[in-house]
Amino acid sequence: MLPWILLLALILRLINLNQSLWLDEAILIQAISRFSLKDLLTQYMPTDFNPPLIYLVNFYWARIFGWSAIALRLPSVIFGLLTVWLLYQLSRILFKKPFALIPALMLSTSGLHIYYSQEVRMYSLAAMAVTGSMWALTSFIKSKRHLIWYIAFSLIILYSHYLVWFILPAQLFLVFILKRSRFKSVFLSQFAALLAVFPWLPTLFKQIKTGLAAAGASSAWSQVVGGADLKNLLLIPVKFLIGRISIDNNLVFAAVLFLPLLLTAFLFYSAFKNWQKQRLASLTLFSWLVLPLVMIILVSFKVPVLSYFRLLFLLPAFYLILTLGITRLSQRWQFLAVAALLAINFVSSSIYLFNPRFHREDWQGLTNILTDKNQSQAPVAIISAVAAPLQYYYAGNIINYSDLSEFDQTFDYSEFWLVPYAEPIFDPSLSTRQQIESLGYQESFKQHFRGNLTLVKYIK
Repeated sequence: MLPWILLLALILRLINLNQSLWLDEAILIQAISRFSLKDLLTQYMPTDFNPPLIYLVNFYWARIFGWSAIALRLPSVIFGLLTVWLLYQLSRILFKKPFALIPALMLSTSGLHIYYSQEVRMYSLAAMAVTGSMWALTSFIKSKRHLIWYIAFSLIILYSHYLVWFILPAQLFLVFILKRSRFKSVFLSQFAALLAVFPWLPTLFKQIKTGLAAAGASSAWSQVVGGADLKNLLLIPVKFLIGRISIDNNLVFAAVLFLPLLLTAFLFYSAFKNWQKQRLASLTLFSWLVLPLVMIILVSFKVPVLSYFRLLFLLPAFYLILTLGITRLSQRWQFLAVAALLAINFVSSSIYLFNPRFHREDWQGLTNILTDKNQSQAPVAIISAVAAPLQYYYAGNIINYSDLSEFDQTFDYSEFWLVPYAEPIFDPSLSTRQQIESLGYQESFKQHFRGNLTLVKYIK
């Protein structure tokens, strides 16, 4: 049965894999294409806020398999499939055989996991590392096996994404409670992995300084990256259930989600109601989902990081808890609960995969229109910080600007194009457009594209 689940997971993750790259993907691709390996680590990475592993993976992968969107997204697809497989291996330890396949099937059809298994970012890698780490740790607690694998996955955790670091103290808590005699071995394993991160610490401190400065400079930026507020907290169970899809009418959206959320709450209650009966499973999943989430919420009051997509590494634990709750039901209700959860996954995943409205920013569509209509090869202006997707798809003349000084009296084109992307963050007062109009330019064409993209033509 597992091979069929993995095949299903692969098929779902290959559908529309060629959709347009969005901003963060294009920035990563631009970094690994423009910098040498040394400059990537010493010049670019201090300005980012991520560990380097996903950059290194894609740096070498792209030079072997090419620079197309499909080729560049394949590592995340592979990490996603490995996560499904590792989740099954863990489920075999926590549950009896009839239930071990349920979490893997849930994750393979999860809309949220499919989405981030199709993205040139670190989230799929981080989820794989944490799932592998929890499998190796649980195996070590139960049978004193796979400690080497635990060290390896801990190292991947530390170099994949900073938020997943919070799983390490949660794991120490788990071992201390369940098998105190093996606490020293796990602690030393983590320490060995941490030693390998010491050379990266100077870069990390630079990244923290840069990140705090960016968050403090713009309240809009803090909201985008994930401040600690009720909305971001409530989005976690919602997005874990249905992925990236949504309904514009909030009342209708709430009505549609009421029964799925009620079922989720009931299964969570069932899972932990008599936690002593399955002590290993209950404490493992509590340590995986609850403890890191609490720590991340607390950190988010200082550094805005509370966004559901950064918590993808908690999604396997979410499905394991639902499965634990299912094991506590009668046989008839077990079947109905699994069927309901799978129906939610298949419907939400299908909506994402086959409805372009929920795909990523349509930079391909924008550049196709731009190429078709810009026969005179007029320049295209865009804020330099967000120009990477346009530079990936468009071969024409691009003017990267960072402030109004670019649009002064020396700016004297008879016509040009503007992509006013990310204005709420970089230009909330629309001063750039006002400056352009003050120079005598008028709009002659405007078209909107998916993902808050707009293409404007100005003539004089």
